[in-house]
Amino acid sequence: RVRLDNPFLNDAARATLTNAILASGCNTSLTVSCPAAGNLTAAQAAAVTAGTYRTVIAKQFADVGIRDEDFQRDTFRIVGGVRGTFNDDWNYEVSVNYGKFNENTTQYGYLDRQRFMLAFDAGRNPLTGAIECRSKFDPAAAIGLQRSLGATTDAALAARLAADIAACVPYNPFGAGDGNAASLAYSTYSGKHKASLDQLILNASVSGDTSGFFNLPGGPVKFALGAEYRRENAYYKQDPIVDGGFTNAVSISTFDPSPFEVKEAFGEILIPVLKDTPFFHELTISGAARVADYNGSTGTVWAYNGGAQWAPFDGLMFRGNYARAVRAPNLSETGFPAVANFAPGFADPCRPAGITNNSFRTANCTAALGANLANLTDVTYSLPIISGSNANLTAETSDSWTFGGVFQPSMIPGLSLTVDYYNITVNGIIASVGAQGIVNACYDQPTLANPFCGQFSRFAGPGTGPNGEVPGAVLANTLIDAPLNFAARKRRGIDTQVTYRTNLSSDVKLSTNVIWTHNLQISNFQSTTNPTFENRIMGELGDPQDEFRWDTDLTVGNFVLSYGMRYIAPMYINLYEDTNSLQGRPAQNADAFSPVKYPAVFYHDIRFEWNVPEGGIGKSMQFYVGVNNVLDTHPPLGSTATGAGSAIYDYRGRYFF
Repeated sequence: RVRLDNPFLNDAARATLTNAILASGCNTSLTVSCPAAGNLTAAQAAAVTAGTYRTVIAKQFADVGIRDEDFQRDTFRIVGGVRGTFNDDWNYEVSVNYGKFNENTTQYGYLDRQRFMLAFDAGRNPLTGAIECRSKFDPAAAIGLQRSLGATTDAALAARLAADIAACVPYNPFGAGDGNAASLAYSTYSGKHKASLDQLILNASVSGDTSGFFNLPGGPVKFALGAEYRRENAYYKQDPIVDGGFTNAVSISTFDPSPFEVKEAFGEILIPVLKDTPFFHELTISGAARVADYNGSTGTVWAYNGGAQWAPFDGLMFRGNYARAVRAPNLSETGFPAVANFAPGFADPCRPAGITNNSFRTANCTAALGANLANLTDVTYSLPIISGSNANLTAETSDSWTFGGVFQPSMIPGLSLTVDYYNITVNGIIASVGAQGIVNACYDQPTLANPFCGQFSRFAGPGTGPNGEVPGAVLANTLIDAPLNFAARKRRGIDTQVTYRTNLSSDVKLSTNVIWTHNLQISNFQSTTNPTFENRIMGELGDPQDEFRWDTDLTVGNFVLSYGMRYIAPMYINLYEDTNSLQGRPAQNADAFSPVKYPAVFYHDIRFEWNVPEGGIGKSMQFYVGVNNVLDTHPPLGSTATGAGSAIYDYRGRYFF
């Protein structure tokens, strides 16, 4: 709030504000509407007339400047080891690999909160008539806004306040902020942070085959055995001024968790069962396994796979494989401290414009908020939250099946056709839903009895909450945004590749290659109360059902002419579920917009290359020129091609190189 007698406020503006406040009889607030009868007390009305009354000012402080960061990153790595052979056809290797990453960051565009508020409260010194920070001549204004968030003592805080008052330069809060350079130099702060990550890997392995003492009809059995030790250390330390909460940057406690360690052992085997026999040009079975012991909650986990290749005759081969894979949580997911943070652009799903976006939301919001539902408005704001890590996370697991074949007909030399079907399911995915997603998910499920609703609280009233919340609003700093092992993913599709290479003459070669991906399912399952509740991703922006690329090279002597084409299928502008039923659920927002999809997009690239062989100068050279996106195809429907999903498109248009 700013005092009406602030010397930067001109007389006309001061009179306008004074008369408006007295006429309304209202003690202004950003969050509470003015009662019809007003609520100014006699003392407040007298303060308005005297100019000592403080009224709300709301503005965007663009004169402070943008927030920016500079990084210096340095990495080094040392690798050493020995390798050799023994027993004629066996190999061994022992290695040590150590690397370290250091980062120094400087953050600009943040405010020292105490200094800025001291500068914000300007007044005219009654002895000199000069405009100064009010705290310099009025002891009642010498208020330290900083609470001690660490080990800072009261004496240190008092000394800091005295120094800040002595150096204070008044700030003009009105208008565009012209003439505030000296004040902002006083109140802005650039924080300097340090981070590091290092990793040590010890690895030993032996591999070979049984040709010296055992052979199957298809040949000797091949194998590999080994062990590995990995240790990782992570560290992050903020500038002490930022860490102490003296600025408006997010304060993060020093991150220095115990080392992340894993001990592993692995084995692989390749068994050539048959070879060069009728209907068994080749039959090979393979398998692998790895056991890993992680410190922390992950514990001991296994990864393994098995597969087979069968070629009934030369030129045709079928293959299949099953694999179980794991991903253990990393240090940032398990050891990062909980910090006060913000969710920018938060929009309450129970607001008037949001309550009808889902078939469950209307009933759930009404049941949860009751009469307080009427207090919510169509605004977006930065919601204060608590974000951090989860020490109880376990490993993600995936199961994948692949089946396919390779056809290389002898009657067409140089032609190869590969087709593979894949089916991948990932369970226990570590996911952070995000503040908006958590609150949305609370009300978008069949019942309010779900874990998402327990991740935050709403202000029940009466009056206003500690941060000005109206009854029914999400309470600041009650929403916990931390990763959980609850999500699942399913991916199914067919990958096809056709390659053809031929010599058209002794000096002319043609090579062409087509890769086509046809997705059958791209779905996420993120409901903690209904594991089968499907969120279809396939066909939405960034995940088209079909994509293909065709590349062709024509080589004539030392010259190569290349052409490439890429196709991206149409994709939904918003959610698939908006305009289509899924799992028996009706379309959620069938008439929300038109058109429904981004159109299909083609890109065409050409390149000309001249390869100069080694000659009198003793060195070979290559000259090339090309045009990408020849038809100057821009992102469809005005998208920027820089956001999540839309980055699948080319954002530059036609360009030459």
